[in-house]
Amino acid sequence: MSHTGSEATAPRKKRGKLIAGIILAIVLLLGIGGCAYIASIGAAWNNGTEKFSGSEFPSDDGNAAKVDEFTKKVQADKDALSKDATVTNDAGKNNATENDKNGNGIADSVENGKVTARPAETGATDILLLGSDSRAGSAEAATVSGQRADTIMLLHVPKDGSDAYLISIMRDTWVNIPGYGSAKINAGLNYGGLDLQVATIEQLLGTRIDHIAEIDFAGFKGLTDELGGVTVQVPLNFQTDDYTFTQGPMHLNGDQALQFVRQRYQFSDGDYQRVRNQRIYMNGLLDTIKSKGAFENATQFKSMVETISPYVTVDSGLSAGEIAKIAAPYIGSGGVNLHMMTLPNAGTGWSADGQSIVVLDQAATSDLSQSLTNGTMSDYISRYGED
Repeated sequence: MSHTGSEATAPRKKRGKLIAGIILAIVLLLGIGGCAYIASIGAAWNNGTEKFSGSEFPSDDGNAAKVDEFTKKVQADKDALSKDATVTNDAGKNNATENDKNGNGIADSVENGKVTARPAETGATDILLLGSDSRAGSAEAATVSGQRADTIMLLHVPKDGSDAYLISIMRDTWVNIPGYGSAKINAGLNYGGLDLQVATIEQLLGTRIDHIAEIDFAGFKGLTDELGGVTVQVPLNFQTDDYTFTQGPMHLNGDQALQFVRQRYQFSDGDYQRVRNQRIYMNGLLDTIKSKGAFENATQFKSMVETISPYVTVDSGLSAGEIAKIAAPYIGSGGVNLHMMTLPNAGTGWSADGQSIVVLDQAATSDLSQSLTNGTMSDYISRYGED
């Protein structure tokens, strides 16, 4: 799905990455807003954010995209050729299980592009946080086409208002794309827009996605600069073509921050460190918002909402009222206790057509699906840990 850009003098209101910190901040901010300010604060959010146009969610029967029959046939043929091939990770481990006989991380029940119905409502709130790598409106637009999700996170808020969970999904994770077949998870956005990306993740995790939020490359940089920069705790020394990052606290401007969260080739574990850096930035963003007094009074709170909202694109249902409802269980409790983790995987490997991929830990992913559905995420974390 495409969006029309704002006027050149207006803030960028596009898609992007690492919106988790912003949404969590807004949840808390709307939760503490004084009654006299709620209407104006809500208007600042509702009027300031850009809304997606069209249908962002798949139909209830899961038929998320109009699939080109030729493309579907080619993919099905390719999957059929590789169906009996056992996928191994780079460590040589055989990942085959009873429910995943070829060990490619995809449950046999949804191989070959199978389309499934949307998961049922559970009362929990799940917000898909996408970072699109679309360069629309940038100097790179002439040479970089298409659109994929550069960052994928799921923010899970349990029905009872207990601890929240932020799950990073590595963009090279090999999954079933409904109607298309096996591919990297971030291809869903390029193949069929937001509704197909949603359908892919709903099928993978077995949980219904209630809302979507994005902020693009330009918006990410612009918001960071608008806040006067963000201080992050750099975990280890590394360099890019433009900057040197030194272990310890560093105050980053927008361009530095974007490079910090996007690098992977500098690290021995590549994308694993990249998703950790993304969450490190998120913590820094929240600390920055706190340091500006946004949690101290309603006036400061409204100012922060007005600062953030022009950079955020959300579905029409993620209104100020909806966010206030999500925030309600946390009012007076000191805020959200957030657990962060990466979707369990069995290491990196290679697809049948030679792509470097991240192979799912199918058993652990199945356990995660059940925990999200049953409201037992604390038990899941106790078994698998967090990072």
